[in-house]
Amino acid sequence: MNEIKAVSNKLPLRIPVPNDIIPSLMLILASRAEAMGMLPFGIAFFAASYDKSIAYIGLAAMCIGVITTAGATAVPKYLIALIVYWLFIKIYKKEDDVIRSIASGASVLIGGAALLFTGFNGIYDIFLLCTESIISALMYIVFRRSRIIASDFSDRGRMTSEEYISAAITVGVIIAGLNGISIGPVKLTSVFSVYAVLITALNSSLAIAGCTGLCIGFLASMSGSYAIVMMGVYGLGALFAGFMNSFRRIGCAIGYISGTAVTLIYIKNIYDVPLGMIDTFIGTALFMLTPNVVHEYFRTFFTSSMQVEAVSPDLRMREYLVMRLRKAGEAFLSLHECFMAVSEGRLKKYSDDVGVILDETAERVCKGCKLCGKCWQTDFRRTYKNVLGLIGIIEKDGSLNRDNVPEHFCDRCVRTDWFIYEINHVYELYKRDVLRREDAVVTRNLISVQYGELNKLFNGIAGDVDDGFRFLEAEEERIVDELDKLGIIPYEISAIESTSGSCEVYLRLAPAARQNAVEGVISEVLKRPVQFEGTEDGLSKYVSKPDFAVETAVLQLPQEHSNVNGDSVTVFNTGGGKFYAIIADGMGSGSEAKYESAATLRLLTSFLKSGFSVKTALGILNSALCLNMSNEMFSTVDLLCIDLYRGSAELYKIGSAETVVLNGDEVRILSSNSIPVGILSDIRLDSRSISLNEGDVILMLTDGITEAGYTASRTEWIRNIIIKPFESMDELAKEVMDTALAKNKNVAKDDMSVIALRVMGS
Repeated sequence: MNEIKAVSNKLPLRIPVPNDIIPSLMLILASRAEAMGMLPFGIAFFAASYDKSIAYIGLAAMCIGVITTAGATAVPKYLIALIVYWLFIKIYKKEDDVIRSIASGASVLIGGAALLFTGFNGIYDIFLLCTESIISALMYIVFRRSRIIASDFSDRGRMTSEEYISAAITVGVIIAGLNGISIGPVKLTSVFSVYAVLITALNSSLAIAGCTGLCIGFLASMSGSYAIVMMGVYGLGALFAGFMNSFRRIGCAIGYISGTAVTLIYIKNIYDVPLGMIDTFIGTALFMLTPNVVHEYFRTFFTSSMQVEAVSPDLRMREYLVMRLRKAGEAFLSLHECFMAVSEGRLKKYSDDVGVILDETAERVCKGCKLCGKCWQTDFRRTYKNVLGLIGIIEKDGSLNRDNVPEHFCDRCVRTDWFIYEINHVYELYKRDVLRREDAVVTRNLISVQYGELNKLFNGIAGDVDDGFRFLEAEEERIVDELDKLGIIPYEISAIESTSGSCEVYLRLAPAARQNAVEGVISEVLKRPVQFEGTEDGLSKYVSKPDFAVETAVLQLPQEHSNVNGDSVTVFNTGGGKFYAIIADGMGSGSEAKYESAATLRLLTSFLKSGFSVKTALGILNSALCLNMSNEMFSTVDLLCIDLYRGSAELYKIGSAETVVLNGDEVRILSSNSIPVGILSDIRLDSRSISLNEGDVILMLTDGITEAGYTASRTEWIRNIIIKPFESMDELAKEVMDTALAKNKNVAKDDMSVIALRVMGS
């Protein structure tokens, strides 16, 4: 059993150990396996898979097998064959499977030829001997390629289809060695054939189960005339059991019995078939009672034998798109809730032409007047000019009355007072409509901005699908191989690398899998450290560790005599190694400012966590706040985005206070000249790029801090603090807050907020 790695021929004979028991039993059974009165399997098994350093045990095992099958008279033939082969490998030390296969067949030929001199019965004996020699040579190759007999678990890598067929034939030969052994009416060959078929059907694919059923059916019955029939019985039973393996043990048992029953229906005389109900029942019962740990081992074997199916590319793509779109939907749900209170109404529309005022006024006043025809038909040009003059007076003075109406108009119009009243009213309606249309234009522009930002979002997703990540197929195979050597079963695997350099590996593992061991294997294969992130829907997720981490501290203090700080602050990580720190400062202080800043922060955080770019998220946020016409909302935004893989950062400042950065030995003050979000539809993004190194410190502040003790050197005191060594960011944030309070004589004149961050190696 230890011969898959060839044992050196120079090794002396040794004392047997407990591990030699199973190979010796397998040799006995292989020697018992009979085909048309021949016993070619014992020599082939000894030559291919038995440890030659205990050849004397192998000789005894083979003799036992031959004696219990064909009697003592058959022993000399196979004894000679074994000795000839053993002498051959002592002389020919080269590891060549073809030569050794021929030697195996030749040994049987020599052993049989030696006995032909004592008992030759005709040409048929020569034919059988040649056939037996050929079978022995071929079975040497089969046994060599059957990795089921490998004792070293770590050496049994993934098996090819050819190797699996060899393993199935080996199992069939071993079971065939049980022929003639019974316990009362129970035939062990039938019992273990049923058991082997069910085990394979439960823990492997449909193709492997069917192949195993055919091999076992033929080989276990090859000593009789019904081998072909039994191939059909076990083969169809295995296929039915494989169809039902999703229902686990009970499903396999029902499927096997159903398949066997279907086959037996087509056999004219089922009493000629060596498969009894008792044997089938016992084999099925053994299968049902097999402990889970045994099934786990077989599942491990078959998982390594098969190609582990990766998640199909179309399924991967669908899951990725569904995830991104669902998160985007959640973000827009937040946007919907923000606008829930804003009502929509239909406004009556007027034409831009001033003629609408003339037409509406004439319709209200002049209709039915006895002079209407003379004014609006005979003398239309003069009337039109006079009315335009009245509109000019309204625009100049704000309204029309008896004092500013030209005297010639009063002399011509018999309904002067009525006309003055109606034209004032109609003009006011016109002016209001113009204002409404201007608001509508602004609103349409804001919505257009949102559509534009959404276009950027979906283009970004399309870019991700096109070339934003790639599947690491070669690495997936290596991960499966390495996990298999540790006895860890990966049922499903998907490894992805993004353009940022981050990697994600998804594995469906047994519940008892050791996470530390899995992390080590993936890290070794990907050549970068990975960590277990969590499990969702049975898939364990492992992500590559970023090169950097961020130590953060947040400290806030409300304005004097207020219980609520109007600033809203958050720090969080998203996928792809992005770290965000955001301060939103609502206009004013107290609960109203808190409402504005909290709404701003909630929407912005939702967009960023959904995968929006910072520019897209800020654009949609600004248009959302501008559209909230029922309650004007303004807020500054100070946003820091750090790429933890590259060590780069982007700082976006929209109406916010200064940010202080200790970059190496240099202290930089970053300020903003833009106005807060929610005021203008066209927002100007003031962004700065920063290259960060380990140990760099960033202070994000609100104006309650930066304007403390305002002097010409406004932030000089912060410069002096940030260059000091601090063991933690909590200490830095506290000193900044305490110093700001001291400069204000211990009075918080405004809401005060500090985020202190330090870049650290991962």
